[in-house]
Amino acid sequence: MLQLLCLVTCFLVANIAVADTKFIRVSGEGTTVEQAKENAFRTAVQQRAGAIVLSERQLNNDKLTKDNVSLFSAGFVDDFKIIDINQNGSTIKITLDVLVSESKLLNQVLNTGETTQGINGERASTALNTFVDSKEKGDRMLDMVLSTYPKNAFIVEQKPFILSVDIYRNAVISVPYSLKWNYDYILAMNEAMSLIEDKVGFLTLAPSNVIIMAKNPKDLLFGSKNLYKFNDVPRLSRIKNAMLGRNEVRIMLAISDNAGAMLYNTCYIPDSVTGRKRSFYGIGEPTVLTLYGNEFESGELQVKFDYRHNYVIQRANKIEVSVVSESKCH
Repeated sequence: MLQLLCLVTCFLVANIAVADTKFIRVSGEGTTVEQAKENAFRTAVQQRAGAIVLSERQLNNDKLTKDNVSLFSAGFVDDFKIIDINQNGSTIKITLDVLVSESKLLNQVLNTGETTQGINGERASTALNTFVDSKEKGDRMLDMVLSTYPKNAFIVEQKPFILSVDIYRNAVISVPYSLKWNYDYILAMNEAMSLIEDKVGFLTLAPSNVIIMAKNPKDLLFGSKNLYKFNDVPRLSRIKNAMLGRNEVRIMLAISDNAGAMLYNTCYIPDSVTGRKRSFYGIGEPTVLTLYGNEFESGELQVKFDYRHNYVIQRANKIEVSVVSESKCH
C-alpha cells in the first residue's frame, strides 16, 4: 500500500559573506550569464531567508518508489549589483552583491521606482521572478501534504459485520464504522501552513485564510485553534481543489475472496459531506477554509444481495472498509 512516510523540515545554515549590512555576496555558475545569475540569486535567498528541506518518501511493497526533495525559501531578490563575471570554457561564474527581502508581506510590493518615472526593468523583473519562484516552491511543498488527501487525512474503523435477511429475503451485510481526522495529517497541515503563511496584521483581513482546529487525542486538555493568513487567492483555491470535487472523501466497502480477487465494492458518501452530520470542514466563506479536526462520525454501511448474487456471500473471505477519493468510486 502506498504510504506517506515522512515530511521532514530542517533549516540550512551557510556562511554568509556580507558586503555591507544589507547586501550579501554570493556566486553562481552556469552556461549563460542569466543562468549563473539565477543560481546566485537562489543561493542568496536560501542563505538570507533560510531554506527548508522537504523530503517525501513513499513505499510500495517495501520498495522506494518516490523520493522528492525540494527547497523552499520565503524570500525574494529586491536588488543586486554585479561585482565580477569570469568565463572558464563553457562555464560562466558571476559574483553578485544581493539584497534579499522577506516574501511574507502584507502587500505584495516588490519594487519601487527611484524617481517618479524611472524604472530599473532588470531589478524589477528579478524581484518578480524570484518572488513567484518562492511562491511556486511553497505550492509544491504544500502539494506534498495535499497529494495524500483524503487517504491519509482520515482514519476509518470498522466493527464486526452483521449478516441478516430483509423482508424480501435479500441478504443484508451491515458494517458499523467510525470516521475521523487523522491527527498526524492535521499536524502535517499545521506545519506546512506555518512555513508558507504570510505576515498579515493580527486585525487585518487577508484574501485567503485557513483555520485549523484540533486536539491531540492523547491530550486531556483543550485543543488549539490556528489561523494562517495568505495574501493571495491561488493558495486557498489550491487547498480547496485538493479537498473537493473528484478528491472529496468517500468510504468504500469491498468484499474479496480468499485469493484477494474483488467480488464486490461500493462507495458511500459520509454523512458529514451530505450535511446529515456536522462537517469535517467549513467552506461557506469564499476567503476562509476551516478544518474541524475534532469532528467524527459513526454509522452503519449496508449492502443488499438478492438470490442471484448469493455467490458473493458464498465466496467472501474479507470485508474491508477504507477511505478513498470520489475519483476512485467509478
